Amino acid sequence: MKENTFDVPAYKFFVFKTNDSLRTHSIFYYNSLISASTSIPRDVTLIPFENVDGLEISEIRDLIGTDEVFVFGSLYYERWSNGNRYIDNIANIKPIYLSKEYLDNRKDKTIDKVCEEYMEEHYVDSNDSTRRMYRCFFERYQDKNYEKTLDRVRKLMRK
Repeated sequence: MKENTFDVPAYKFFVFKTNDSLRTHSIFYYNSLISASTSIPRDVTLIPFENVDGLEISEIRDLIGTDEVFVFGSLYYERWSNGNRYIDNIANIKPIYLSKEYLDNRKDKTIDKVCEEYMEEHYVDSNDSTRRMYRCFFERYQDKNYEKTLDRVRKLMRK
């Protein structure tokens, strides 16, 4: 890993898109999907966060067809077989369940800002592994700079 960065290339961030046409799901539903297997269930599409970064909550809701948004960061590896890409062995999953009620109060904000707020609210109470992933998100999608992320983390720890 490069020195002076929190942006770990192995960490990937995704938004879940369920393919069941239901508008609402519980956190238990999402947790059961990600804990049932180390591969991606067939009734789920993973949307790389880069593909939704900057979209407003209303746009995300229309895109994925749900009122809540399930974002997660994880380690994973991908393999290629016969020209097809497969994502396998998702590990170290850090889920962020943004409920309908949580998003209703933030519907004019962008998804990256909502995730940033959520992570800042939960940073101090999170374990070291989750904090590491949050720092990666902050640097990659918000701060674009190690020093700015370091300052943010210091401020969060002082609260």
